[in-house]
Amino acid sequence: MQKPVNPTKARTNNVMATETSLHVKYSEVDSMGIVHHSIYPLWFEKGRRDYLRKAGASNSQIGGRGFYLPLTEMECRFKSPARHDDEVTIITRISHMSCVKLKFEYEVREKEKGRLLAAGKTVHVWTNRRIEPINIEKEAPEIYQRLRQFYESCSTE
Repeated sequence: MQKPVNPTKARTNNVMATETSLHVKYSEVDSMGIVHHSIYPLWFEKGRRDYLRKAGASNSQIGGRGFYLPLTEMECRFKSPARHDDEVTIITRISHMSCVKLKFEYEVREKEKGRLLAAGKTVHVWTNRRIEPINIEKEAPEIYQRLRQFYESCSTE
């Protein structure tokens, strides 16, 4: 289950990042005793949902307004295995933001030692309910502004 490490925001690469912690479940481990590769995209999603919620633009708020952020690209690089019951931290940040697209970057780290387990990226586009591209700044300026302010907030702190 997703649990925020700390409600405060972390600074990483001069943009705001969030941290989400979880324990590796037995069901996430394969026959080699390590987390199966298919689990990491699910962890990225947990980190992304947590980032959006902390930015004041949760998935339920976005979807409730009739907007979506479908995935258009995904990349994951595996660095070191995670094992059952390890506590991991997902560090999530937006690396690029425009009125039509968001790019997220992720680091999955062993919480205790900080060892990098995986790193990845996802790209999402803003759409309406018909999955047609939109300009979120025009369609929902308050959502865009909340995300923009959160994304840029470390440069003013």
